[in-house]
Amino acid sequence: MSGTAQRLEPGLRRRKRSLRPPDKAWWVGALRTIGSFAVFALLWEIAARTLVQNRLVLVPFTEVMSALGTEVRSGQFWRHTWMTFQELAAGFPLSVAVGIIFGLLLSQSRVLQQTLAPILTALYSVPIVALAPLFISWLGFGLESKVAIILLTAVFPVVINTEVGLRSTDQSLIEAARSFNATKWQIFRHVTFPFAVPFIIGGVRVAFARALVGVIVAEFFGAYAGYGYAILAASQTFQTAKLLAYVVVLALIGMAGSGGLQAWERRLAPWREVNEG
Repeated sequence: MSGTAQRLEPGLRRRKRSLRPPDKAWWVGALRTIGSFAVFALLWEIAARTLVQNRLVLVPFTEVMSALGTEVRSGQFWRHTWMTFQELAAGFPLSVAVGIIFGLLLSQSRVLQQTLAPILTALYSVPIVALAPLFISWLGFGLESKVAIILLTAVFPVVINTEVGLRSTDQSLIEAARSFNATKWQIFRHVTFPFAVPFIIGGVRVAFARALVGVIVAEFFGAYAGYGYAILAASQTFQTAKLLAYVVVLALIGMAGSGGLQAWERRLAPWREVNEG
């Protein structure tokens, strides 16, 4: 098997490169994203100036951007950004790693899957808002409580998608590898895991969005800085423009993260792009 794989590997690499979409695809998608966001901002501006008169409910998009500029110039924006990104940088990769490990274990053992799946489903169903105060009480106001809340919020999509992806591998591909006397490790490395990559990255994309929600919820209940702290403080003082400014920033971070993960998926699984095209 190893000799056959070595002979086929250069051809497979060339084939993967040929399957990659043209380089211009990324900026076409970027232009479409920018265009859709611009249309959304225009509709927001029109609605705030013509349809919604209560400034406590909605303010024009230009005022939101002005409030964001004020936060940037004052330095508060960078203080909150540093805190939130520090928490995400600690909690999100941990959630992905733990999720992939548990998904792998569940996919390999039917007994483990039947034992742990109900517990994971129960935990996934519990609203994080109900548990966030407990984590703050247990772990304090520091980084540990935020990481724990992010982990509980973001790990489940990765676990589920990893397990589904590994279990969904085309059986004919596995049988073809076995016909070449491939070992279990070779089958996993060259067949099962590559087949599951799009599923896993799909779970990671969902997990990133949930991690953003988790970090904001954590900062609502116990923080001295961060986007959640800024949003809560703005809501308590009825500064709607400032509140919405941080909401827009979070939306842009989510869009950028999702786009980056999509590009990573196209790089790791170029055949999926071709099949979808």
